[in-house]
Amino acid sequence: MLLFWKKVAKKLLGGVSYGDGFIGEYGERKALEIVFAMLIRGGLSFLAALMLGFVSLALLSSTIPPTIGGRLDIIAVGVGICTGIPVFLAWLKPESNRGVIATGLALALGIAVFGSLAGYTLAGVMDLEVRNDRLISRGSATTSAIWVFAIGLATILSTAVCGLYYGFRLWRYHEV
Repeated sequence: MLLFWKKVAKKLLGGVSYGDGFIGEYGERKALEIVFAMLIRGGLSFLAALMLGFVSLALLSSTIPPTIGGRLDIIAVGVGICTGIPVFLAWLKPESNRGVIATGLALALGIAVFGSLAGYTLAGVMDLEVRNDRLISRGSATTSAIWVFAIGLATILSTAVCGLYYGFRLWRYHEV
């Protein structure tokens, strides 16, 4: 297993292999630390986004009155924003320049809102119970399948895209 992560670290950081050793800009130990740090950041990002997504769903669905038109769309956007915030914070490096931080924030929030809206839409397309519930209730969803799709897709997409962006920054700019 450790050999696999050494190969991943070598590919990620562009190290040169001489015989059995790994000699790169950072060294073998530092490369493995970076890979494990990325795994920890990704896991924490995923768990925190799921938790905050469900908490925001409970808060938004209980505070927005059912008489407002487009209530479920507002809840989906709110859930996406609340899901993107912990993803951004998990991948944040405060010592980076402002442009990199702004790009990370835009990616995390944009992809999370897109994922939440896409999950909300796909739940109605793929699940008959959700589709019938939307037609009957007109603005309040009693089934939880719609929000599992929305929060799950928002969390998975934003964590994956921000992780790829973080890996790109490590590879391209050698941010350690």
